[in-house]
Order: sequence, then C-alpha cells, then structure tokens
Amino acid sequence: MADISTLLDTISVYQTQYDQVDKLWNYFSVVTLAMVGFVIGNDKATRTIKEPLAILAVYWVFCIGNHAALIRGQEQLEQLGKLVTNQAHELANSGFSISLGEFKPLSTDSVNWFHLGVIAAISMGVMAQG
Repeated sequence: MADISTLLDTISVYQTQYDQVDKLWNYFSVVTLAMVGFVIGNDKATRTIKEPLAILAVYWVFCIGNHAALIRGQEQLEQLGKLVTNQAHELANSGFSISLGEFKPLSTDSVNWFHLGVIAAISMGVMAQG
C-alpha cells in the first residue's frame, strides 16, 4: 500500500529521470546543430564525398551512444510513470483524495523512431550539401 510520502518520493525520482532524458536530447541537439553549422559554413567540409562521409561517421558514432542512452532512459521514464500512476490510484482507492492525472511520457517506440528519423534526415541533408 502506497502512502503520500512514497508517492512524493516516486514523483521526485520520475522528475529526476525526466531531467536526465532531457539532457540527452540537449546533447543530441547541440552536437547536431554544431555539425550542421560546420558543414554549411565550411566549403572544405564538402569538397569531395570523403569529407561528408567522414563527418557523418563521427556523428553516427555519437548518435549510436546517444540513442542507446536515450532509449534506456525513456524506458525507465515509462516504468516510473506507471509506478506513479499506480501509487496514485492506490491512494485514491484507499479514500485519499488525489488527482494527478496520468504520468504518461511518450512511448519508447515513438522516441526511437523520431530520433532515428531526425538522424536520417540530418544525414541526408549533409550528403546533399556535399
């Protein structure tokens, strides 16, 4: 049986995990924008096919690690969201008046496909620039 203290602790852990996932998105955004800015602003970056491929190879190494961390973080966020919701329902069923709505982050699948889609679109744009 959950109590209000346990629920508040779980919400705190949820928020911490949310912040961690948000940081991963921020890292991805900064690296992606820096790489795109370099490619657009530097004529030498696209003289031959070798330069864009080398730039993309380094970018993809970053993306592999970022993607793995992002997906694991999103999975944990989903689990924590379910835990918060379940605890809130337990409290409500025991007579405690609480209304949190649903803690329902984006699904891991939707984050997965969106992230991969952005990587693919950026990669195609870099190749088109070259």
